[in-house]
Order: sequence, then C-alpha cells, then structure tokens
Amino acid sequence: MSSSMRCMSQTATGPVSLAQTGRMSQAASGLSVSLVPRQLSTRLTAERRHNCSITRRPRLRAVRSLPVLASSARADEPSLVRQSRPSWNYKLGAVYQHFLPGPLLFLPSLLQPISTIISLEGALHGHEWVHWLLSLLPVPQVVMQFPVLDLVNVLYQQHLDLANGVLDAAISLAGIYFSFVLMPAMDAVLGTDLHPKTLAERKAASEDMRYRALLWTWVGLHCGMLALCADAVHGHNMHPLACLGLMLSLGAEGALGFVVSHELVHGHHKMDQWLANVMLCTTGYMHWSVSHIAHHTQVATVDDPASARLGESLYHFVPRSVAGNWKDAAAIEIARLHAHHHSPFSMHNRMFMWAAAPLAMLAVMSSAFGAEGMTMCVGQAALSVLMLEAANYVQHYGLQRCRLPNGRYEGVRPDHSWNANWLFTNSCMFQLPLHSDHHMHGAKPYQALQDKREAPQLPASYSVMALLAMVPIAFFSVMDPRAIAAQQTHDQG
Repeated sequence: MSSSMRCMSQTATGPVSLAQTGRMSQAASGLSVSLVPRQLSTRLTAERRHNCSITRRPRLRAVRSLPVLASSARADEPSLVRQSRPSWNYKLGAVYQHFLPGPLLFLPSLLQPISTIISLEGALHGHEWVHWLLSLLPVPQVVMQFPVLDLVNVLYQQHLDLANGVLDAAISLAGIYFSFVLMPAMDAVLGTDLHPKTLAERKAASEDMRYRALLWTWVGLHCGMLALCADAVHGHNMHPLACLGLMLSLGAEGALGFVVSHELVHGHHKMDQWLANVMLCTTGYMHWSVSHIAHHTQVATVDDPASARLGESLYHFVPRSVAGNWKDAAAIEIARLHAHHHSPFSMHNRMFMWAAAPLAMLAVMSSAFGAEGMTMCVGQAALSVLMLEAANYVQHYGLQRCRLPNGRYEGVRPDHSWNANWLFTNSCMFQLPLHSDHHMHGAKPYQALQDKREAPQLPASYSVMALLAMVPIAFFSVMDPRAIAAQQTHDQG
C-alpha cells in the first residue's frame, strides 16, 4: 500500500485535526476522495503511534445519492427535509402550483367571499333552487326507492314554512362548508407544499406589490359583503334559521378577514395600517393591532394571553385571551402616551378610537339597515372573534419558552409555534399556518414565509384542529402527547 493510501486509512480510523476534518468533509460532500500529500501522511502516522486511545470512526464510503426534489435540495435552506418518496398526492399539488404561479397561488382566498355570496343567495332563494331541482327528477320513483323521503314529504306538506326555512338555512351555510369541509378535503387531495421557493424567488416575491393588492382587495370585498348581508336581512322576509346560517357564514369570512388584518398589521405601507384598522373595525377588535405586537414579544410564555397552556381547554382559553388582549393593548397605549407626555384623557389616546369607531359603524348599520342589520353585524363580529381565538389556541398550545438565569425568556425559536404546511389551506389563509417562520421573522411578508420542518407539526389543518378543540377530551388526547414530546425535544436541545 502506498504512503498516500495509508494516510487515508489512518484519517478514517483515528482522531484528526480541524483542517483534516474539513478536507474529509469536502471529500464526503463531493462523493470523491482526494489523495493526501506525503508530508501529511508522515505526520499522521507519527500522531497515531503516540496516540494510545483511538476511537474508531466510520469509514467514508461513496454511496449513490437518493433522488430528491431539486427545489428542496438547496444550500440556503438546510432545515428543509428532502423527500425521496413524494406522497401519492404530490403530483396533484405540483399541478395546482403550476397553474397558480406567483400571486395567483393565493387567489383561492377569494373563494371565501364567493361562498358568502352563495350563502346570501341561498338564504333568500334556497328552497326555490331545491324545488326547481326536484322538478327535474322523477320524484315518485325516488321516494319509492327511499321510503324515508315519503315521511319528509309528509312533513313538508304540513309545515311548509319550516321546511323552506330549513332548506334556506342549509344552503346559507355555504361559507361554513367551505371553511370546515372543502378546505380540509382539498388539503387531503393536494397534500403539503413540496416546492419551497428559492432565496431569489422569495426576495422577488417580497417586492411584488400584487401580493399586497390582493390583501387590499379582500378588505373591500368583506366590507361590501357585510353591507349586502345587512341589507338582505333588513329588506327581505328571511327565515330566522336562514339568518342564523348567513351570520355563521359571514363570521367565517370575518375570521379569514382577521388573517388579512394580521398581515396588514405587520405591513410597512401606510395603506396597510389604514386598511387593517378598517378590517378590524368590522369585528370590533381594533385594539388587536396593538396587542398582537405584545403577543410576538411574549409568545409561548405564561405572560402571553394568546398562548394556550398544556391542559387548558378552548372554553377556558377564549375568555382569558380576549380579556388579556384588551389588558395588553391598554398597557401599551398608556406607556405610549406617557412617553409622548400626553394625558390618558386626551384625544391622542387611541383607546377612544378603538371603542368609538365600531360603535359608530353599528350606528350607521342600524340607521341604514335597522335592528336586523345591526344584529347581523354584531353576530358576525362575535363569531369572527371566536374563530380567531380558536386559531390562537391551536398555534402555540402547550409550548413554552424557558426562563434564563437572568430572569428573561430565551429567544423565540421555531419549536415555539405549531407549524402546518397544507397547500390549499395556506393558499386560502395567506400562509398563516407557517407560523414558526412568521414568529421567527415577524416582518417577513406572507408570500416569503418558509416551511420550518424542525418545528412541531400539527396533525391536520387549522379548521380541523379548531373543530377538534371544541371537544377538549379529544383534543387533549391528540395534542398533549405531541406537545409534551415537542417540549422535551426543545428542553434537550
């Protein structure tokens, strides 16, 4: 064996210096072995003779690399998991992304206002649609095949108004069907996003104003839908069940409106801040634009009202979070006024605006659309807030930052937020479920967020987890073991 080959054998079996380790790493990364100079071989041989305790290290071997996705094998994103065997729905997700490039990927978010339009029309004319469809079918033959329909038909003849109201209500829930049925179903079909953007693509997207324009458009659509729904309940003889269904659908739209507000609150454009306040005014939650900043500072600590604790139910969390958000916003505003030498009773106090603007909006709605329109506005706002808090509940459930010896908390890490990379939900929710990266880089726009695979992963999308949270025992059985494991991994790290 030549001197150079003996040197390579000794570097694989004995302790080596930092420079030698770097050379070995270069050889391993290129899957090729370079010859070591004779001088280095002589020195390594001498070192081995004087070393009595040599720890055997695995011999470097050139192995055939597994096929990986080209888009995920990048040096600028070492945290991404390279998937050698894409799931069965990988190709469908790839086709979905191919036909919706750039800002078009987030156009499905507009399906929520569209579903509200369907809800509105269904609340007004749903039973007429059903009657028309039944007129096209051989109803007697269908009833003979399904005897239970005969009973339904008898009840329909005896309680016509109630039956029509039920049909209207069933279609008026189109917005709920979209959020809690269609979105999870599409996630199951399209799967997760296996095509993360490159660094250059993320930089270009961050500077593309079309992404901001989509958010601004969304605010206008929601305000228009709120006025249309208020007018519909005021000017038409709508069944109470249909009114309730429409209110639920509009509340689901308002919950997605919170996602839009969230992105605008983090924006740097003047239009972003103004439209964020307009959007939050429709839900009576304008103080959230300030309390959410405190959430980023206190996230995953006992000081944060918007971080759910291990074993805490949704029904205990929601009132604590709502009250805590008001408390945080008030404390921040008082501190701001004190820093600028303003009295808390001066017009510089934004708390007056947070209360007065929603009340003024309700006064306008009551004047234009009566008590029915105002009730619709209040109801959808309450439901929107409940859905927002359900999302908050899921996002940080059971995750805690450690307190350092100096009394401060450790910095925010990816494992302080639950991550979810479902393709369709991320398209509709402006990638809010990529929550770990958002808390690591709060100023990063939604189109540039990355999937942090080292973060704890939710077993399902937000809508599924929110429904599961309504049954605390079921939620605890699914999430507590995951939260405990994630916290143990964090503590060991």
